[in-house]
Amino acid sequence: MFGGRVERADAPARAPVSWRRIVSRLALPGGFLALGLILPAYMFDRPLRIRARGLGPDAWPGVFLNAIAVIALLWIIAELWALYAEGKRKRAMPIVEQAEAYDYSKAAAAICLLLAFGWLLPTVGFPIAATLFILCWCFLGGIRNPVALLLVSLLGMLTLLWVFMGLALMPLSRGTGVFDDFSVWFLRFVRIY
Repeated sequence: MFGGRVERADAPARAPVSWRRIVSRLALPGGFLALGLILPAYMFDRPLRIRARGLGPDAWPGVFLNAIAVIALLWIIAELWALYAEGKRKRAMPIVEQAEAYDYSKAAAAICLLLAFGWLLPTVGFPIAATLFILCWCFLGGIRNPVALLLVSLLGMLTLLWVFMGLALMPLSRGTGVFDDFSVWFLRFVRIY
């Protein structure tokens, strides 16, 4: 009115984002990114080359560390995007978030599920135990779609089989009796054996 700056009423108010908040949100993913990039150089004292089928024991730690670095980079990008969006958001009215109550019965069921997996593994073998474990874990987590439950449990089990038995050449339990026969058939079917 008297030569000063006029603020528009409908202009969004920018919330300042402090450096302390930026550093606190980027410290953990930045640390994971640094470790994922630095640790592969210190994994082994000498190059390990095994002339067997598969990549051998020196390959899978490097794959996991590279995956950690990629995920940490995506995490940093997501945090930066969230900070950017937070700075642009209007501060009209604070939204009170309802915290979900901790469910002790689900925690107890998850612990029992882990114990059951360890108890069943030597008897039924890894393919069956891992499939049942992932299926029950997803159901406990709230997935109720039967197609999603089956796909996630089967694809998860196949991924774990290929990572540990196919790439890392780790001997996982095949079970006993009929379960051993099924595990051998299944491992030949998916071309791990």
